[in-house]
Amino acid sequence: MEPKRALIVADVHPYIQQRLEEFNYWVDVIPEISKEKLSDILPAYSLLIITTYTIIDKPLIDKTINLELIGRVGSGMENVDVESCLRKGIICVNSPEGNANAVGEHCLAMLLALLNNIVKSNNELRNNIFLREENRGEELDGKTIGIIGYGHTGSTFAKKLCGFDVEIFAYDKYNPAVDDKVKNVSLKELQEKCDVISFHVPYNKETHHYCDAKFISACKKDPVIINTSRGAIINTLDVLHGLETQQVKGLCIDVYEGEPVTKNKIHSPEIYNKLLSFDNVIATPHIAGWTIESKYKLAKVLMDKIEKALNLG
Repeated sequence: MEPKRALIVADVHPYIQQRLEEFNYWVDVIPEISKEKLSDILPAYSLLIITTYTIIDKPLIDKTINLELIGRVGSGMENVDVESCLRKGIICVNSPEGNANAVGEHCLAMLLALLNNIVKSNNELRNNIFLREENRGEELDGKTIGIIGYGHTGSTFAKKLCGFDVEIFAYDKYNPAVDDKVKNVSLKELQEKCDVISFHVPYNKETHHYCDAKFISACKKDPVIINTSRGAIINTLDVLHGLETQQVKGLCIDVYEGEPVTKNKIHSPEIYNKLLSFDNVIATPHIAGWTIESKYKLAKVLMDKIEKALNLG
């Protein structure tokens, strides 16, 4: 009997291939595969491993013959037509637990860097500009932090914040916080009382452009906004306007409506250049969950789930 075949179409930790081979899969690794090529070869495989940028839509799923499981390294399944998979009996699993700590640390790092003008002053010093008063920062202690979405990353960010003298509010209508250091509030109260608002929600129709002009205008304290979830959670143009009008005090952003921002996708590069021209914007290239440790943890969590789902042990 020939072994089942698994296809890995992204740069993932080699642990995944090693573990699949231990389960007697024949494994092919083809990173950055085109959609056309994937469509041609997918019928031969019973297991598929993907990351963020591989789109698994209904036409692709309809071509599958042997596919039993799709494993998504990371969080979010918005790039997979899960309903079509379920109708064909294809199991879908992901591993959001694997990079939750990395995202929590990254949120805190960006927030502290923004409040203390670390990036701005560092860039000035590299240009022989030595300014002290102009770079007087703010302390995190005493502030109220709002977390929208209290899943793996939202709860981890809250845990990181507990070392500070801050008040933590959480809003999640599906998964309320159970930590006694975090106060569950309505969205309205969070918008009215928070100095910082951090988004940790999955991307779907309900959360598309969650942070838009209407959301910003309902915020009473001109908050710092953090987004490490998905790019389209925020309306880029509305947040840009909020920065221009000072309704948004600062922005920490790791994800974008069109990635990479250097390509002319949802918005032109000029829009992102304008966004990044603000001193009160800290931006990183979708790396919040992208650490040396998380690369392994994402793989380990995913393979444990695959082993259980397919009863491979």
